Parts: sequence; structure tokens; C-alpha cells
Amino acid sequence: MTGLLTCADVIAQTLSASGVRYVFGHPGGEVLDFMLALESRNIEFLLAGHESAAAFMAGAVGRITGFPGVCLATLGPGACNLVIGVGSAFLDRDPLLAFSARTTSSRCGMSSKQHLRLNDLFAPISKWSLALNGTRTAETLRSAISVAQTAPCGPVYLTLPSDVAVSPDRTDGVVPALPVQPAANDGDFEAIRQALNRARRPIGIIGISLNARSARNAVRSFFAETGIPYVTSPQAKGLADESGDTFVGTVGAGAGDTPILDFLSQSDCLLGIGFDPVESSQDWYFEHSLYSLSHCATGFGQYRPTAECVGDVGVFLDRLRMGYSCASSWTPSEIPKVRQRVHSVICPSSEKDIGGLAPFHLFRALRQALPDETIVTCDVGAHKMLLSQAWQAPEPGTFLVSNGLSAMGYGVPTAITAALLYPNRPVVGIIGDGGFGMMVQELETAKRIGVNPLFVVLCDRSLAVIKIAQNDRGMPHRGVDFAPVDWVKVGQGFGARVSAPSRLVDVDKEVAYWLEQRELTVLAVPVDERLYVGLTY
Repeated sequence: MTGLLTCADVIAQTLSASGVRYVFGHPGGEVLDFMLALESRNIEFLLAGHESAAAFMAGAVGRITGFPGVCLATLGPGACNLVIGVGSAFLDRDPLLAFSARTTSSRCGMSSKQHLRLNDLFAPISKWSLALNGTRTAETLRSAISVAQTAPCGPVYLTLPSDVAVSPDRTDGVVPALPVQPAANDGDFEAIRQALNRARRPIGIIGISLNARSARNAVRSFFAETGIPYVTSPQAKGLADESGDTFVGTVGAGAGDTPILDFLSQSDCLLGIGFDPVESSQDWYFEHSLYSLSHCATGFGQYRPTAECVGDVGVFLDRLRMGYSCASSWTPSEIPKVRQRVHSVICPSSEKDIGGLAPFHLFRALRQALPDETIVTCDVGAHKMLLSQAWQAPEPGTFLVSNGLSAMGYGVPTAITAALLYPNRPVVGIIGDGGFGMMVQELETAKRIGVNPLFVVLCDRSLAVIKIAQNDRGMPHRGVDFAPVDWVKVGQGFGARVSAPSRLVDVDKEVAYWLEQRELTVLAVPVDERLYVGLTY
């Protein structure tokens, strides 16, 4: 026994000792004792308008801080509503602890109301799915935190019946067995070093299968000193210097991909630096020799890298840099030509049309107006594909996007979380009107907890990326158009400052005003879907 400490008390104590400050969620009667235990340990429960938003918020804590964020829901429908956010954390590689209630043992054989096999439901979308039973809970929870943080990072799902929550925690019994953890392996290092030194046209591909905080300097030093050209995946934007002479662009963005993939096809050695296939919907990495440096094995299904070192990517890069003895045969003009091709593919000739502004020119105006310290969160849709290519991210953690699961609804709650964690930095969510409609209720959350992000909503009244795909396939438009929504009135109803600027000069003025005043703001910007160009879907 642990005295009078209940299982809920032990969980709260362990989370608090680990530095957890917030738990995001939507309560039910079955989690009230757990919530009270959290409060007793000075952990703030932050009510979200929907459990999916709570899961996205917790995943964003994990992405931003590197330590698992925490979300909480009740049993049955509450737990089911966590699925999209937990699945996003699983494929986006974000550390997360997702708790929900579970039917009590005394009720399992008596009633099927709200009873689902929740641990089975979450097992395929989590690294570990645990049913807490009130035995050695602190040890079990510390193991869960370790699993969530171990590469590849991801979610751990834990169910807690209300009767177990209020029962004294026991010290007898067995702790659940940990899932198998990846082992470091540098056995292929010499093969990778030799391949790189033989190569005449090497290219680096930077991804998320590394520790961005510790690898940032090594990545930048490697490319600055070797002169090897490099591309980045959308979620890895900001890790490398995107203003560097040998930076080519973003691979897997879905906009401007053709020139970049053509460039990759000319390489005789692709060096994956944390490259994770989860960020690519195309199979170009099957077609070339790809040598991988990663903090976990990146093979999936039929794919295996030509050679792979698993461990500290920064250390591997420093060793490669110091032993690099080959000057590549890339000419000084080749990389600028590729960048220019990408630009010409994604940049429309007109800044606006009858439907509204061109998204590319809107993004360029925003980038020029916002300081480098700005954190941008990006939702999913046509705008994500374009923004991932067009936006220049100066540092890791300044561009947050879901590209593994690519879940609509990500942008709003993630911006709220970033603003909560960094109250003195500008935070901007860039979102389509489809994704904004899914999460507009979270404006109330932002207003209530006192955060002030800027939401730029691209209003084209359609699911533009699907409409583009229908156009490309010669299909009629079906199920992709919305009726007009008065987002000004909607946003004002939640207490936000809202305007609908239709000119770039007005966007500039609104952004400048927000930077000065820092109040919760929505810019509902009309855009013309026909001015999305260079997208591949």
C-alpha cells in the first residue's frame, strides 16, 4: 500500500513530478476524481470544446517541448473523440499521454451502455495501450512517459476506471511489460561514409526522425561546410537553413514537387538525415539508393534504406562532416535553377481574381509582415501543400503542421497551445475555411484561457484540394462546395476581433495592428481556389 494515496493521486503526483502543467480535455462524471487529484497537484485542467481539440493540444505540447502532453476524456463517446488527435500524434511522431475513463469492473457484466473495448480501439494508433488497474501505478506511468518519448515518439493510451481511480494504489503485482524499444546501431556507418565520399552528386534529405533541438547545429554545420545540396520535409522545416545557398526546397509538400523530384533523380547518393517515409505519399525513395541516419529504424512495409545508422543523428553528422573528402560535381547554377523552377510552378501570375486573393501572394505578404520569432501552425488542405513549400521557417519549432496523418482540424488547437506555452511570441494559425469550421468552437477556449493568436482563414468556400483533384481527373464537382458563411459574425460571437480583408494592403494593416495590440483575432480572407497552382495530389 501507499498510505492514503489513491490511483488518481499517484497519477497526479507522478505527472506533477515530471513537470506536467496542463491537462487538456472534456470531462465526464467518470473522471471527476481524477480531475480533483490533478488540481491538488497544481496541474491545470483546460477545458476544450471537443475532445479531438484536446488531443491536438496535448500533441502540440509534445511537439513543442519534447515532453509528452496530456489529454483526458471520459469513457465511450469521449474516448472515441480522442481518436483523430491520438492518430495524428502516432503518425506525426508527437509524444502524448491520452487518458480516458473505462467501464468499471462491477458494471462490465451488467450493462453495455457506453461500453467499448477501448484499449483494443486505440492499440493500432498508439505505441502502447494500457489498462490501469491500481497496481504500481507510478512505475507504470513512468514507463509510459518513457515509451512516448522514445523514438519514434508517439502516443500512449491509458484507461482508468472510476472505481480504480479512487481505490488505494497497491505496490504488489506486476508492472505491464514494456513494448520492445529500438536499439542504437552504427554498424552501417562506414558503408554510408564511403558512399557519400564516392558520390559526385549527393543530396541531403532532412526529416523528423531525429531530435531537432540537439541536431540543429550539426545539420547546419554539415551542409554549410560540405556544400551538399539539401531538401527538407514539411514537419522538419526550420531545422536546416532555408536561406542557405544549397537549400533546394521542401520535398513531399504536394506543391512544386515535380522540379524537386526531378532534381533528386539526378543524385547518386541520397543521404536521409532523419528522413521518415511517413511524410511522403509518393514512392520516390524506393527508386534510389537512400542512406539513412536516424534516431530509430525507418523501414516500413517493403521499404528499407540501402544502409542505416540508428542513434544520435548529430553525432553521426559530425563524424561524416569531419571525414568528408569529396567535392560534388553540382555546378553553382543548378540549385538556383531548381529553386526558380519551383517558384515558377507555384506562383500564379495574378495576385487576385474574382474569387479573392491568390494564396501564394497572401503567404508572401504574411511572411514579410511577421517577425522571424513567429510560430506558424498550418492546418490541412490545399493551403498546407502550398505553404509547406512557400513558407521560409527560420528555426525549428516555428512551423507546425500535421504531415504524417495530415489531419484537418490541427491548426486551430495547435495555435492555441503554442500561444499558451509562448505568451510573448507571435503565434499565427493559417487555416482553410473547411478546417476552421471543424474547430471554430475553440475560439471560445482561446478567449477563456486568455491567449491571443492570429487566425488567418483562407475562405474559398470549398474543399479546394479535392476539387483540384476532381478537375485533374475530369470529374464533376461533387461534395466539395460550401454555402457562404459570415465568419465575421461567427468569430465576433466568440469574442474575437474579426475582419475580412480582401486586399494585400489591408492584410498588412491588420497584421500590423494585431502585432501591436495582441488580441484574439481572425482574418477571414477571401481567396480564389483557381489561383492554387503547382499542386500534385
